[in-house]
Amino acid sequence: LALLAGCSSKPAAEQKTLVIYHHGSPTPAIEAAQKVFEARYPDVKVMREKDDALANMRKVTDLSKPADIVFTDDYSIIPPVMFPKYADFWVRYAHDEMTLAYAPNSKFASEINADNWYRILERPGVKWGIADPNAGPDGYFSLGQIMLSNIHYKDPGLFNRLVGANTAIKATESGGNYVIDCPENLNPKSSKIVIRPDPETLYPMILAGEIDYAFGYMGSVIGEGPAGIKTVDLPSEVDLSDLSLVANTYNRVTINMFSDRPERRISVKLGAKANGLTIPLNAPNREAAINFLEIFLSNTGQDALKGVHITPVSPAETNDLSKVPEKLRPLMKQGQ
Repeated sequence: LALLAGCSSKPAAEQKTLVIYHHGSPTPAIEAAQKVFEARYPDVKVMREKDDALANMRKVTDLSKPADIVFTDDYSIIPPVMFPKYADFWVRYAHDEMTLAYAPNSKFASEINADNWYRILERPGVKWGIADPNAGPDGYFSLGQIMLSNIHYKDPGLFNRLVGANTAIKATESGGNYVIDCPENLNPKSSKIVIRPDPETLYPMILAGEIDYAFGYMGSVIGEGPAGIKTVDLPSEVDLSDLSLVANTYNRVTINMFSDRPERRISVKLGAKANGLTIPLNAPNREAAINFLEIFLSNTGQDALKGVHITPVSPAETNDLSKVPEKLRPLMKQGQ
């Protein structure tokens, strides 16, 4: 028996797992990186779960679910939700821009442009959609986009006519700065506005004629939207794409999610539309996460991002280079 035991083969090593939580728009780049990663590290199984940004972070912070990488469509929301207990650095890896999506069959599609879109949304019979601002950046960036239009188009009643009159979302102004309060129950008051968890569910509704327009990211429209969806090219003062406008324009708007629930309330100062990610402090497979991001932040991921109209930040930026795993530091620089 001793001889047999000595000659027995060792049990096969248990396959490791890399768990990634992500939102919709970077999916093509994540898939491109995954293909390279799996060929390079065949002993690691990649498991991806797609959801809204806040929902993904809450899985880690509230539900204690394991994750090795968490992606978000707004890097600035990582600190208020995950720091310092669940993460200690963020990576800003790409910029996107906001847009208004529509289809050839949308009402007044032949007329809409960057100067008149908000007037068209106000017209009788026109229905439009927005993502839930309490679910993540898709929605609160869209609200910020509409509020910035108050400033750019010099129409101080624009936000209240489009949003305030049709939902429980309210905005106040003080000294040229704006605060948007999003209660837990957004309470759409008319059929004119449709609120869904994410913009990807709104685009098919446009093609089906259920709504005419929907707010979203350019990367989301191109990367996740169905064929046939068109976009309005909005000015940089509204589309959150210009880093030079952050301090004096975008930062004038603050959004309070779950504004009537103090224990859940999150406040975000509007900035440029920038995607982010982090490796949670309790990541079960930190080594695999580092190896995956080494691929994702290289040309493999960057080229795929460009393919869906998302602009890579190269090198990527971080809040604290000393907290970033050493292997990834050559791909990054200290941000602000």
